[in-house]
Amino acid sequence: MTNAEYLIALLNSQLRGSAPPEPPEGIEQAQIMQLAEQHSVAGMAYYAAEQLRTPPAPELSAKWSQIRDKALVKDITQLSELEAIGAAFEKAGVRFLPLKGSIIKGLYPQSDMRTMSDIDMLIDEENAAKARDIMSGLGYSCEHFGYDVHDIYHKPPVMNVEVHRALFGEEGQEFQTIFSDPWKLCTHDGMRYAFTPDAFFAYVLAHAIKHLEEGGTGIRTVMDLWVCVSSDMGIDPQNSLKLLEPSGKSGYAAQLLELSEVWFGGKPHTEETRRLEQYILGSGTYGTFENFSALRIERSGKAGYALGLLFPTFTHMKQHYPVLKKAPFLLPFCWLFRLVTKPFINRRQNAEKLRMIMKK
Repeated sequence: MTNAEYLIALLNSQLRGSAPPEPPEGIEQAQIMQLAEQHSVAGMAYYAAEQLRTPPAPELSAKWSQIRDKALVKDITQLSELEAIGAAFEKAGVRFLPLKGSIIKGLYPQSDMRTMSDIDMLIDEENAAKARDIMSGLGYSCEHFGYDVHDIYHKPPVMNVEVHRALFGEEGQEFQTIFSDPWKLCTHDGMRYAFTPDAFFAYVLAHAIKHLEEGGTGIRTVMDLWVCVSSDMGIDPQNSLKLLEPSGKSGYAAQLLELSEVWFGGKPHTEETRRLEQYILGSGTYGTFENFSALRIERSGKAGYALGLLFPTFTHMKQHYPVLKKAPFLLPFCWLFRLVTKPFINRRQNAEKLRMIMKK
């Protein structure tokens, strides 16, 4: 049994409420904790580890339990803040749609088992400025506004909120038509909206695919799929896959879904799920820049990939340089500005992309 297989078995025990399996010979609990951290499931894994007949050594247990306890505190804070933000939006007449983790975490045996780095929600684009005022009134600082398809807010010590004006930008554009008017795929109670079950799962699948194609995704994403389908939400996966058909990605989504059934439902592996498993297990929670670059090079070739890095599309540039929305003729000047400033931003990412271009 590999470390990843054992970690998945520990997580599975928590989903099913069963006794966790004892570590086989050759499995080191310190490595399990490290792998669990990489995939953002360390807190959940510790709930299993502390039940073992041979629990982790005291020093490791102290470190691991601290990760779990921090996840628990963060979970309480995030859920409380989500309610406060929702109440403020409701009062201001701003309709909003909570997304992804804030909904999925409620489907786990305990909400803190499913961590999330930030709260995501969708609003109407014309309410972005009003939302900024609301968030400011709640003690948040605005880190980014008007860039990409979401505005970013932060409140110490742990709160990060992404307020989306659209569900997909240039990355994930194949899903834009499906989710062009997401409000039509929702029910609502006052200003608070919720996807119908099948639309919600279609969005979860689409978002997972977007991460895969940006460089990979982790164990948590695959586990989310299993948790959603196994919940009492009333999801019909086939309806969700059908909804994704116009994107051309429904087959890819079906493979992800099948892998979740292998890991958490006992279904046997196929050649395709083995390949997908190997890719995901090397990705961590949000993927790697190496995977991202390799995928782009495979599609466009090294010259095409390099050209895209130097001169991104107008759609991409418009998301990061809002002035282009009103003055598209400034695109060459924005490209020049980006060429001058980009080398000093995200240096590690830039170095990794250059390494992949130079790689034989």
